[in-house]
Amino acid sequence: MRTAVRRIWPSAARSGNIASSYGNEAAQSGPASSSPALLRTGLMTVLLFASFSFCQAFAADFQIQPTTLELSSGVKSGAFTVINNGNESINFQVSIKEWTQDASGKDVYEDTKDIVFFPKIMTTGPHEQRAIRIGFKAPLSVNEKTYRLFVEEIPSPKKGTETKEQGKIKAGVTIAFRFATPIFVKPLKQQESAAVEKVEMSQGVVKAMIKNTGNVHIKLLSVMFRGKAADGRVLFSKELAGWYILNGLSIPYKTAVPKEACEGLATIEVNAKSENLAINGAMNVKKGMCAP
Repeated sequence: MRTAVRRIWPSAARSGNIASSYGNEAAQSGPASSSPALLRTGLMTVLLFASFSFCQAFAADFQIQPTTLELSSGVKSGAFTVINNGNESINFQVSIKEWTQDASGKDVYEDTKDIVFFPKIMTTGPHEQRAIRIGFKAPLSVNEKTYRLFVEEIPSPKKGTETKEQGKIKAGVTIAFRFATPIFVKPLKQQESAAVEKVEMSQGVVKAMIKNTGNVHIKLLSVMFRGKAADGRVLFSKELAGWYILNGLSIPYKTAVPKEACEGLATIEVNAKSENLAINGAMNVKKGMCAP
């Protein structure tokens, strides 16, 4: 029996548990191509712990509320609720990891002792709900600290199993779901700011580095590239899905510019929007920057 784990990334900006834009996180492990959301393209990232191609869609029988949790100097504890919407009991294992990002925007997770939580293993009966209680015990920093709560379904041999006969051997895949929910620990004094650090183009690919210059995370909703001729006409536009940029980090967003449009461009503007910010930048297009 092989086990496939579907990792579901809740969207902090939405009321549901599954990001509608993994275009956002269900897949983000890193940006860079068309967007940081390129690897998160879809509602869920499917991790197959075997070389097995699996295409059928499944729906999780449980959800986590709230979809994010914010802690601070005045609020050092909180709780998540696991809701079983199904008709069978579900076993879960729970963990919390410190959450950072690398230079490409890929999410990085490490073990942490900053947060205590209970329980680590639990069972939720049909149409029941249980709480996961957490407490932050580390000192506050001048920068926001970021974590993720992972709630992973422990596979049941009966649940979600597809089998087929291969000679006399039965082969199957058990589907298990894992929710990854952000936890943000706010600094004493919050500063939210960002800038387009650099815009450049080579071989017909334009790249914008967007830097979080504040001490708390930002969540980009979109990044728009717009190419204009010398007379102001728009010859090219491309909107990319945004994602989190943790404090102090720069994340690359890039996209290809069609050759026929590129040759007539004088400038390329970049307009990124977060939940609270408008972040703008631009570059002049020179000969030799377009694709040969």
